[in-house]
Amino acid sequence: MALHKCPKCELNYIREGEDYCEVCKREMKRAQARGRRVEEEPEEDEVVICSECGEAPAVRGGDLCVACLKEKKRQKVLESATVVNEDEDSFDDDDDLLDDEELDSDEE
Repeated sequence: MALHKCPKCELNYIREGEDYCEVCKREMKRAQARGRRVEEEPEEDEVVICSECGEAPAVRGGDLCVACLKEKKRQKVLESATVVNEDEDSFDDDDDLLDDEELDSDEE
């Protein structure tokens, strides 16, 4: 008559030969009465750790924490700003001056 932990909650002890503890049995009965299976219930206690920093909990439905998401967004803004600056640097001011001079000569 050995006791072992309930396989569902891993908190309560059950006797050998029993499948679940009394608490889990009640929970499963309530879930069944509401018309859904226990396996379909989401694990609300499960905390997902950020895949980037590995320290903070990730936001719901994502794999990054708030700080890492902000940093990623900031990096994207900086990258897009450097792309715009590079495009502006490739613009040749001399070409613009030549076009203005050509327009002036055409007007005369």
